[in-house]
Amino acid sequence: MIGVKAMSQHDEMNIQIIATSDMHSHILNESEHSNIYRAGTYINEVRRQHDHVVLLDNGGNLAGSITAFYYAIIAPYKRHPMIKLMNAMAYDASGISSNEFKYGLDFLNRSIALARFPWLSANIEYSRTREPYFSTPYMVKNINGLKIAVVGLTSEGLMKNENIEMVSDVTVEKATVAAKRWIRYIYETVEPEFLIVLYHGGLSKLSHDSKSQGENQAEMIMKQVGIIDLMITGHQHETVIENDGDTLFVQAGQNAENLVHVNVKFRKRRNSFELLEMEPEIVSLNEYEEDQSLLDLTYYDRKAVRSWKNEPIHHHDIDMYFSHFHELLVRPHPYIQLLHESLVQELEATMTCVNLPLPNATGLKGGLKNEDIYNMYPHPDKPMDMTLKGSVIKQLIEESAAHLEWDGNHLTVGDMDPTHFLFWSGFDFTIDINQPPYYRVTQFGLHEDYSYRIVMTDYIYRHYKDILPDVTLHQTYPVTMPELIAKVLKQQLEIKRPKSNMSIIGL
Repeated sequence: MIGVKAMSQHDEMNIQIIATSDMHSHILNESEHSNIYRAGTYINEVRRQHDHVVLLDNGGNLAGSITAFYYAIIAPYKRHPMIKLMNAMAYDASGISSNEFKYGLDFLNRSIALARFPWLSANIEYSRTREPYFSTPYMVKNINGLKIAVVGLTSEGLMKNENIEMVSDVTVEKATVAAKRWIRYIYETVEPEFLIVLYHGGLSKLSHDSKSQGENQAEMIMKQVGIIDLMITGHQHETVIENDGDTLFVQAGQNAENLVHVNVKFRKRRNSFELLEMEPEIVSLNEYEEDQSLLDLTYYDRKAVRSWKNEPIHHHDIDMYFSHFHELLVRPHPYIQLLHESLVQELEATMTCVNLPLPNATGLKGGLKNEDIYNMYPHPDKPMDMTLKGSVIKQLIEESAAHLEWDGNHLTVGDMDPTHFLFWSGFDFTIDINQPPYYRVTQFGLHEDYSYRIVMTDYIYRHYKDILPDVTLHQTYPVTMPELIAKVLKQQLEIKRPKSNMSIIGL
């Protein structure tokens, strides 16, 4: 309990609620322009001026930057600097984003075990027991008898296909369903005067398409539950203050560029507290000085990351650059061959399937450092060894070919996410774009009723698993694609243009 003076009826009390979100482990203050150290200065200033401060984060802190990649993949044995910083800043609680699962359950569990604050999500559960995956879905902060409840929710739409481990170990309940159950329980057992929801998802009104609307359901949760005082949203990287009835919606942007500060005023009644008003403010942190104690805390962490990211891995200039997706389709390209070769050399695969790591990918060019590989392939995709029937392989090719469009100058993939287009190696096939979608593979170098060993990335498997019902999974390798690519490049091997195995006709 904070404070020693007993409150009398009609006394007023102010609670300062400060929220951050989507900081993505951006601790390299010089090159990444992180403001987390400035956030520390602001928070300390508020604590000096006010007796009652609640500091919350909405999740999205353990992935999304080269620092996050380094501490998850290159040096997973080291204590994560984001946890160190959040402990030092004395966070009261953190929500959970889908990004927290990007590097696997072991990494997540090791990281949060060192946190001195709870991680909250009411709808992420153990698959077998349906118990909360994290220790508790909610926390209660008691300030002079005023009970503030904080419950966490994670967008189930964002959690879909995030990590292969989740298929068997983790279940994600609909956020609206979990919210109804747990908020009802909190009101019945705790009887809080003020309820905060940490929802790692956004506002549907800020979504640009039907898919993102399904991922961002803050308004729907409020509509179905109806008794939320403050909802802290995230993921959309916006700065938002919105009022909807009695609920205040806020969002704090990303990378600690801003934070949200809400001054909540209460009046003491005989046996309860009356909520008088909420005064929200979006605080830009650019003008604040960096907190020196936090800089000192992460000095060696930042030094280690900078040393690794600037380490050269290919001294000679290479040219695997492309400016348009068309270049990857009309003839074999060394960049796509590099992706295939990374799987072939390490795993001795004879048939491989790869994808672009980013929708706006442009390949590689020049002398390369570890940072260049990360920027080109920032995701920890892992190879999967599996057996597929020839007919399934053909179906997967048809899924890609169905989206090919010819505009008179270039082949494009229409409304398809370019990262979902599949590139194959190890057999020949022909695509005729004049044929109707899903009937465009006119020549196919495999027997449809035979089974074949294929190595592909887990990203491909997660995206297409709905049409892979009969797949036989042999193994998922622990090494990531960025590591395999770096290993091939360090060997200074010449990546030759392969013989074309994909022919596209009808242009």
